[in-house]
Amino acid sequence: MFKDLTWIEVSKKRIENNIRMIRRLIGPKVLLAPCIKANAYGLGIKRMAKLLNSYKVDWFCVNSLQEATSLRQIGIRKPILVMGYVPEEDLQQVIDLGLRIFISDYSTAQKLAQLAQKSNKKALVHLKVDTGMHRLGVLVSQVKDLIIKLEKLKNLYLEGVATHFATADELEKQVYFKKQLKIFKDLLKELKKNEINIPLIHSANSAALLESRNSYFNLVRPGLAIYGYYPNTSLKKKCLQRKIKLLPALTWKTRVSLVKTIPAQSYISYGAIFRTIRKTKIAILPVGYYDGFDRKLSNKGFVLIKGQRVPVRGRVCMNMIIVEVNKIKNISKGEKAVLLGRQGKEEITAEEVAKTCGTIDDEIIARLRETIPRYLVK
Repeated sequence: MFKDLTWIEVSKKRIENNIRMIRRLIGPKVLLAPCIKANAYGLGIKRMAKLLNSYKVDWFCVNSLQEATSLRQIGIRKPILVMGYVPEEDLQQVIDLGLRIFISDYSTAQKLAQLAQKSNKKALVHLKVDTGMHRLGVLVSQVKDLIIKLEKLKNLYLEGVATHFATADELEKQVYFKKQLKIFKDLLKELKKNEINIPLIHSANSAALLESRNSYFNLVRPGLAIYGYYPNTSLKKKCLQRKIKLLPALTWKTRVSLVKTIPAQSYISYGAIFRTIRKTKIAILPVGYYDGFDRKLSNKGFVLIKGQRVPVRGRVCMNMIIVEVNKIKNISKGEKAVLLGRQGKEEITAEEVAKTCGTIDDEIIARLRETIPRYLVK
């Protein structure tokens, strides 16, 4: 049995808190369908599915057929919506596993209906509407005609209609978010006027859910918020004012592999981009950009050792980083270090790391190497 060089701990108590906060916002009648795509944003898809299942969420949202299959294999029987692309040659598995998928074109629906008919089963689909994201989805002008065609397909049931917002998480672009929401609501009114009734209506990701009650309808698809992260600082402030406190559930740890003291005027790591000005004590940590510790943190990042911030020195390597530990007393090989999360009174947040790297919280946690061991803790 190998000793972990790096590992991730996921707090069950914090996930439970975040579910409770979201339930407080949406109420008991709106279906809660957590997004656990991309390895549950880095927290581990199978463990998170089992944990969330025990907290009685209603549905699960994934990106791929492979992700959906992995959930069925561990005994998840709740409805699963596959939001990403499923090749036509794999559609039979959608039928066999009892999955829902997003539909953005007629040919996919037609093929799915044919397979369902042969299997003597019903295919459940959700029509994705492009209200301005211009990624997946059917243009609003084409929705009504497509629905009429879908309703003629045997063994296919249009269970839901949905959209996705391009700027719900950007404070300065709320006008566009509200424009998309209005387009979607106007479409729903038009469908109702034409006596087209679809059971499930959904649009809200984490940002929309935290920003506007008007985006809830009867199902929500939060991702980031489930794991304890706010889409932006403005929403964080609003939520805290409303006593909606999300708690980051992920802590990423490693251990010191070597401690040594090097002379003044010594260069550290590749590229010789950092030079000591005095005799310096350094610690080597066995993680690098392969594991998800971004190379942009070279000479800019921090880690926690013994509850204190220590700076990254030199360039982040593929499997190692070097930190300066002059102020840490009695440090030795094997000492635990925190790369993301809290240790003592100090904390390295995904928000902080994302700002340094010029990206978003989602990317920081979702890119953590999938083979890093994940453990559920209290």
